[in-house]
Amino acid sequence: MDQQSAVAERTSEAERRIRAAGQRPTKARLQILQALLDLAQPVSHGEIQEHILEHWKEAMDRVTLYRGLDWLVQHQLTHRITADDRVWRFSAINLEHPSHPHFHCLRCGQVLCLPESQLPQPILPEDYRVEEIEMVVNGICPHCQKTVESGDKKGG
Repeated sequence: MDQQSAVAERTSEAERRIRAAGQRPTKARLQILQALLDLAQPVSHGEIQEHILEHWKEAMDRVTLYRGLDWLVQHQLTHRITADDRVWRFSAINLEHPSHPHFHCLRCGQVLCLPESQLPQPILPEDYRVEEIEMVVNGICPHCQKTVESGDKKGG
């Protein structure tokens, strides 16, 4: 199987979503969206680059990646999450829960989708329109809580 066939086989869901949005699937768009679908959680630029390199055995330059991510956000195929650490993370839109809050661990930086939680619907003044609501819940993940607890026991 040649490289182009391998990309096409791995990116069928990404291609379906891009075409459903009435847009043209390019190789970069397919690889980026499929990486986000594969990873299934909010991830940084670097994590997307690593995934593409690992699964397609080719590097994607940062400019292509940034442009592709911006395009996917603009066409509502992915969303961009910004936590307190100011690192942008991206995830594929969950078709069952398109708008949901995220959890950000203040220790390890992990960001997790909370698709079962509902975002509040603000009451806006007349003639105002919501484009996007972003909510990030900051706290400590279970892994970091255990690390902190075990460190407390060792020190005391």
